[in-house]
Amino acid sequence: MVLAICLHSMSACKTDGFTGAELDRINAGNSSTIMPLFTISVKSDSLLLRKKSRNINVKHIESESMKVLRARMLATVRDTLNLGVGIAAPQVGVNLKVIYVQRFDKDGEPFEVYYNPEIIAYGDSINSGLEGCLSVPNYRANVERSQNIELSYLDSTGKKQTEKINDFTAVIFQHEVDHINGTLYFDHVNSGFDGLSFVDEL
Repeated sequence: MVLAICLHSMSACKTDGFTGAELDRINAGNSSTIMPLFTISVKSDSLLLRKKSRNINVKHIESESMKVLRARMLATVRDTLNLGVGIAAPQVGVNLKVIYVQRFDKDGEPFEVYYNPEIIAYGDSINSGLEGCLSVPNYRANVERSQNIELSYLDSTGKKQTEKINDFTAVIFQHEVDHINGTLYFDHVNSGFDGLSFVDEL
């Protein structure tokens, strides 16, 4: 009976923690194929970007679908036509707590993946810096962010970790964790979206 229900309503069923619609997006390409970005300019995309993401079950971290999602998210954020320094799963239509962040604080500046990330402490040092977003094309604005955070997350083995992160890398983490909480960077701008500056290229 459950199988029959799933066949008729794939978007409502979850396999390895994904809905049917999410699996369709993930499996629409191979591991090296970029994923279409969800942007605020499309109403249905915008609604998903405003949802809080679901926690990931440890047992799903090494599922085949998660492996493909990881690879495709990485390909998307490293796309030379639309480079980013971080990406969250909701930006590719997957409402789960998965983010990639480029670690400018590490040798080689690698991209690293984090599951169920949560900022558990913010430092007192606050700076304003210019931010843009792959899901908010052609706009940017100055946002005040803490320069020091403490992050809790699950690593690739499912083990819970905590880490103190500073400077620009801390800013990227705040931006991406906002995404999984349904927040966009311009929500932090006092004048709202009207206060953003239009740019031809970010």
